[in-house]
Amino acid sequence: MWLSSSDGLLHVRADVHAHGAATRRFDLWRIPGRKRLVMDGHDLALTADLSALRMRLSLSGTLEDGGAYVGAVPLTPGLRGQLGGFYGHAQALEGHVPQIPFVRAATRAALLHLRALQALDASTAGASHRDIAQALFGLEAVVLRWHEDSELRAQVRHLLRRAESFMNGGYLSLAGVLDSAAKPPGDEPVR
Repeated sequence: MWLSSSDGLLHVRADVHAHGAATRRFDLWRIPGRKRLVMDGHDLALTADLSALRMRLSLSGTLEDGGAYVGAVPLTPGLRGQLGGFYGHAQALEGHVPQIPFVRAATRAALLHLRALQALDASTAGASHRDIAQALFGLEAVVLRWHEDSELRAQVRHLLRRAESFMNGGYLSLAGVLDSAAKPPGDEPVR
């Protein structure tokens, strides 16, 4: 297992000053997901996988099962962006399944942008149009549908023209920086 710096992790430490019934108690088996512990110097690195979510925590070597604990976060410039993740980790420590962030489905336009940029990369690397079609659509599609006036050849040419327009300043309108009246080809509404 590759261990990276624990600077960006939630640090779970034993709380020697805690007393009373309201004190949070550490229970490794209450944390949801598949868990792996690895010795990281004097501390332990805990990785818990829950569906598509991976949580990494730094556990103090003095922390005992059933012992009182506190969480500490590193004060880094990126702390504000990490607070949501730390909150999810704190929920997991209490036995709650953290909410998995919503992942938006890929749109037709996003797939078109992706293919156009892939085609441009291949073209600038010296690939032929047929090679580009094979990489994007598969060998079987090329064998069945590639001929002099095929729609597959037209599609590759369209993707290359689209990518070249992005390269020549069209990326500004795509990023929302420049509002152009003329949209790149392929952004027409589907009816």
